[in-house]
Amino acid sequence: MPIKPARIERDLNAFAQFGRSGLTAVTRLALTPADRAARAHLIDLCRAEGMQVRIDRFGNIAAILGDWDRPALLLGSHLDSVPNGGRFDGVVGVVAALEVVRALKEDGHLPPVPVGVVNFTAEESSRWGRATLGSKGLAGVIPADELMAYTDRDGITFGQALQENAGYDLVGGPCDFGPIAGFFEMHIEQGPELLLASKPVGVVTHIAAPSRYKVFVRGLASHSGSTLMGRRKDGLVAAAELVLGLERIAKEVGDAVVATATVFSVKPVSINVIPGEVELGIDIRGIDKESIGRVTGGFRKLVAEVSARRALPIEVETLSEEEPVTLDPHMVEYLSQACERKGIPFLAMPSRAGHDAMYVARVAPAAMLFVPSKDGLSHNPAEFTALEEIALGAEVLAEAVRAFR
Repeated sequence: MPIKPARIERDLNAFAQFGRSGLTAVTRLALTPADRAARAHLIDLCRAEGMQVRIDRFGNIAAILGDWDRPALLLGSHLDSVPNGGRFDGVVGVVAALEVVRALKEDGHLPPVPVGVVNFTAEESSRWGRATLGSKGLAGVIPADELMAYTDRDGITFGQALQENAGYDLVGGPCDFGPIAGFFEMHIEQGPELLLASKPVGVVTHIAAPSRYKVFVRGLASHSGSTLMGRRKDGLVAAAELVLGLERIAKEVGDAVVATATVFSVKPVSINVIPGEVELGIDIRGIDKESIGRVTGGFRKLVAEVSARRALPIEVETLSEEEPVTLDPHMVEYLSQACERKGIPFLAMPSRAGHDAMYVARVAPAAMLFVPSKDGLSHNPAEFTALEEIALGAEVLAEAVRAFR
């Protein structure tokens, strides 16, 4: 298969310029001018290969080689980034998909279905506080009216941002994709498992699902000097109990689940005032539904205990409670057999981070392929995947696409 690393390198370097915010850093939030520029560049690259391009009503871009007269096999990921992120997260999957289509075209071994490249909108949660908006819209997970009404910190809705920066003017307006024959997503791992196992690629079998909450601790702000210890309603101390308790509960359950607490805000912020109100973000993820339930249930019980013992209100707002995804066994087998035919060692593994594939899997057969990320880093300017590692992943992907039926 004529995968050409030089083309992959050229495309990666080109996309890294859109939203460049440091030597190796990229800030390309979804549907900003930087993202629009990257999307327009992708459209240009696809059209240069003779591909038909569509943008659906959720801003997802797909480009098909051949006629779009039946369900297509799509390959890709996303182009948006977190603030001050790296050059590889998401982009590797889009660039590899484009290179696979080029290679298949040059080799003359196209599958019996149309094949193309897809870029999903707003995979990162950085702008609207919720991830994978484009793929969720495609899958109908969230009603379109609700999705379009999501508002960012500047009061701009997802729907408004689509009109401004999706690039509909480049393709003649929104047009839905129709049924999808299958989906392969290649992505950097964002963790150390491939490195620890000394494997060059990972074939993903399951994707962990997040349960996310906002927690509001309603303490009472008062003078730090004149309020005796027994009379305090310290919101920050109560919140600290929740943070440490969440860590303890997750460790007790084991490696099937992880839990993270993030302090969003403390009010008031003054060295001589006891904190009154604290807002926490809680992210619980796992690949096993029962384990997730043990952690979420244990945390809610902890909230009730801390609230009662400290005599202060604590409210929990549910942002999402999603279920782990088992990827399509036949699509997983295409990737596994591709590795075996090419003599490439691989690790069958779960993804502990969420990806667009978990929502596409609701409407089409889907699978994922991981390539290593140096030191397991991602969402960081230091994230790095070597060109030869990306090219090897593209070879596996191309081999799987050739076999697709």
